[in-house]
Amino acid sequence: MECSCCGEDRGVVVPLRCHGEVKVCRACIGWLRGRAGIVDSTPILPVLDMGASIAFYESAGFEVHRYEGGGYAFVQFDDESVLDLDVVEPALDRAANQAACYLIVPDVREWYARLSSAGLPVTSLDDRPWGMREFTLTDPDGNELRIGHALDP
Repeated sequence: MECSCCGEDRGVVVPLRCHGEVKVCRACIGWLRGRAGIVDSTPILPVLDMGASIAFYESAGFEVHRYEGGGYAFVQFDDESVLDLDVVEPALDRAANQAACYLIVPDVREWYARLSSAGLPVTSLDDRPWGMREFTLTDPDGNELRIGHALDP
């Protein structure tokens, strides 16, 4: 379907809430976010073994691009930056690692089903008192990815 902004046929476009006839692609939404001054962030998680970390995140369905220097990697999902991985020196104490990030996804049930069926270390999917349906995925270095979305009011 054609984007009302750039005119490209990018497959997925979404209508504006107030003008349903205007449909915008993800690339134009990203451009608009930047123009509107919306802050974007990418967490950097510490890892010990980059090869093992890359294998873990790829098994979870992410795309990982290793930086040429080897000690850094960029993790994406559906062509969007999600997080970065950085080999830490001196060695990371996995048991004491408290690094974490939150991924807000459109369909948390689908993410939970996909990751749990892959045998990855996830907690149960629960509705939380703070208004989120979520679960946690823990990587080999003890980094926690809390994954969820807001409960319907």
